[in-house]
Amino acid sequence: MQDSNGNRILNHVMTYSMDMICTIDVAARFIQVSAGFSQLLDYGREEMEGQFVRNFIHPDDPGKILETPPFINTVKSTTSFEGCYLHKNGQKVTLLWSVVWSEVEALYFCIARDTSCQRAAAEELPQRKELLHLTLAHGADMLALLDENGHYLYVDGTAVENLGYQPEQFIGLNSFQLIHPADLSKVQEIFTSIKRTQAAAKISDFRIKTAGGQYRWVETTISNQLHNPAIRAIFISTRDITERKEAQLKLEQSEQRFRSLFENNPDIVFFLNEAGIILDANPAFLSFANKQKEEVVNYSLYDFLPPEVLPLIKQKHEEAFSGKKVCFDIDINLENLGPKVLSIVKVPLVAGSSVEALHVVIKDITEVTQAHRIIEQHAQRLNTIFESITDAFCTLDKDWNFTYTNSEFDRVLQIKRHEYLSKNIWAVYPEEVQGIFYQQYHQAIATGKSVHFEAYLQKCNICLEVKAYPSEEGLSIYFNDITEKIVARKELEKLSLIANKTFNSTIITDAAGRAEWVNEGFTRNTGYTLSELIGRKPGDLLRGTETDTEELRRIQEKLKAGVPFNSTLLNYKKTGEPFWVSMDISPVFDEAGNITQYIAIHKDITAQKEAEANLVKMSRDLYQQNRDLQQFTYIISHNLRAPVANALGLSKILTGIEKESTEFDTSLNYLQESIFRLDDVLKDINLILSVRDRKDVIEKESLNLAAVCRQALEDLQQPLRQCHGLINLAIPEAHQVQANRAYIYSIFYNLLSNAIKYRAATRTLQIKIQASVNAQGATIIQISDNGSGFDTKKAGDNIFKLYKRFHENREGKGLGLFLVKSHVEAMAGRIAVASQVDVGTTFTIYLNE
Repeated sequence: MQDSNGNRILNHVMTYSMDMICTIDVAARFIQVSAGFSQLLDYGREEMEGQFVRNFIHPDDPGKILETPPFINTVKSTTSFEGCYLHKNGQKVTLLWSVVWSEVEALYFCIARDTSCQRAAAEELPQRKELLHLTLAHGADMLALLDENGHYLYVDGTAVENLGYQPEQFIGLNSFQLIHPADLSKVQEIFTSIKRTQAAAKISDFRIKTAGGQYRWVETTISNQLHNPAIRAIFISTRDITERKEAQLKLEQSEQRFRSLFENNPDIVFFLNEAGIILDANPAFLSFANKQKEEVVNYSLYDFLPPEVLPLIKQKHEEAFSGKKVCFDIDINLENLGPKVLSIVKVPLVAGSSVEALHVVIKDITEVTQAHRIIEQHAQRLNTIFESITDAFCTLDKDWNFTYTNSEFDRVLQIKRHEYLSKNIWAVYPEEVQGIFYQQYHQAIATGKSVHFEAYLQKCNICLEVKAYPSEEGLSIYFNDITEKIVARKELEKLSLIANKTFNSTIITDAAGRAEWVNEGFTRNTGYTLSELIGRKPGDLLRGTETDTEELRRIQEKLKAGVPFNSTLLNYKKTGEPFWVSMDISPVFDEAGNITQYIAIHKDITAQKEAEANLVKMSRDLYQQNRDLQQFTYIISHNLRAPVANALGLSKILTGIEKESTEFDTSLNYLQESIFRLDDVLKDINLILSVRDRKDVIEKESLNLAAVCRQALEDLQQPLRQCHGLINLAIPEAHQVQANRAYIYSIFYNLLSNAIKYRAATRTLQIKIQASVNAQGATIIQISDNGSGFDTKKAGDNIFKLYKRFHENREGKGLGLFLVKSHVEAMAGRIAVASQVDVGTTFTIYLNE
């Protein structure tokens, strides 16, 4: 037996050591068990000490060496063996024992080590290797087994070396440490979710770090085999896809660049299949067609084109689908876009040996084409001008040699052009050296400015009007024979002495109507001087806003016809004041019968026109007064005569009747009624005359139309309430009108009271009052009702006449509409009416037109 100090140490070791230590007696009972041993099997020391070893041996243990005492006879020295023991929860725990026999203590001293994991791994390794080799046979680049936290348990495959690692470098390494940070969350999310299921999952396109610090693209199939007794791990099969991924990324970049070019191309770009169906279209196409994408894609291109261009478009379509690149321009008239010129390129998209689609690019070259056409037209026109120019024309180089002459040059100077070309002008005309031509041409070259002058050419005995324009090449010269014009001018100067003495305006123009001369009378009458008018058409200065355009057209026709004529026209002075003229215009012909000039004599007839206008106004006023007199005659003959006759008759009767009799009182009452009627007629006449007399002197002011209308409605509240009438006032509160307040009030009051008086018996009266302003700035007032209405065709032109009534069963005098029309016309307005029997009536008033 050990001494007490030795026992104390042993007890201390048994209590605090985490190693698995125990002592067993010859009966195979545990005498002492360390805390680490009891924790391994999950028993307390008190549950094991004194118990037979056999109580803790697993039934599957093949040897059961420590189960019986005969072990004492077989183990007398240090030995090692392995056995299977029961955990408290029933699981099997494999222990590797080291045992030594102590003769002194008669005890076995044992130290155990847990080899369960190693044994399980050793048992499962052949199966795992078989599984991995099987998967590798199916093409995976790298296979691995991970524990539930992602640590590598096993790695194999060609990708291991491609990554620059040895297989043993992976063992125990956490797989997430190798994953690119940008891909880590995606992989972790799938790894976490796969642990909750036994289904396989695929992690595509993520990066793993190589031993050199670079990354390679891989895709992985991951399967939870933690519950599979043959594997008990997370199985992953990884394939290196770097080359494919890089190619894919390049393709995506290429596609992205193409898509960017497609979407942002300012030209129209789209794809067509063989049937002409639009497969895709860029924004420029959609903007040009003013369509949404869904309105274009999968629709035939031919649906958007006019019929006249379809044959050419289809022909070019077929050519492109035969494999040829097709380019052509087309003039096309598109709906809502007008005429366009389009440049079209169709490129076949070949897949294999066949054309799958067409890539179509269209440029709108309308402006460019028009510019080119204009340039061509101008060039052609310029060429035509030089070939058929009416002026004599020639060009000189810097050495004063003739370089070009036209046919008019030959005609005026009576020469042949080939005799002058390349010759020096001063050698041809030596007498002009130091003369006017010489001086003017040298001045133009020296200053670089054009010159315009008249001179006598001695050699040809003619007078020329010359315009010379310098350039880098030399001098361009235009000239005309003005010999006859100078003679005519002298004649005109003589005639001007006579013309200037007349008060009427005298104008002489050339054949194109441009002024050559005007007399002083023209300046007095219009304010324009000869210098202001010379070279210009008089009509351009004298016409104004109210000049009769139809008369101007007639004047042009007469001028073209070359016949003398007279015209009356409103012209405008330089000050802007209008005046009327009577024009006598005569053409002047040359010996060949061509018009060379026009002579016009203008007579101011403004006073005559004003007299005519006054006469027309007087006639109109007389007509109105005559019409009023007819109205008064009607009043007197129909409305005034009857009460007067009654009054006279009754007055005679009263002289012969007793005053105290009943008959006297009755006759006296009749007399009073006749006098009252007479008074009413006289009041009507007075009212009518006051409206007529004030027509030209009424005072206008800025009125709030809605406020005046509300005033009239307030005064009609009692009859409106009695008939339960409904009013819809739709006049804007801010609407102002220049008018007479009393007249506007009278118009509203009369038309509204008429609507109440002539309402329909079968429905509630509804009146709508509205006002607006039209494009010309006139105020339009409409008053509509749903009353009984009347037959406008039957009423004819009597609607607004005095004492005309169209409802026999209603009381009235027939004066209201007459007053309304009189008030409207007094304010320079007009009124219209639309009515339908048993439907209603609408009055429309136009003010300030």
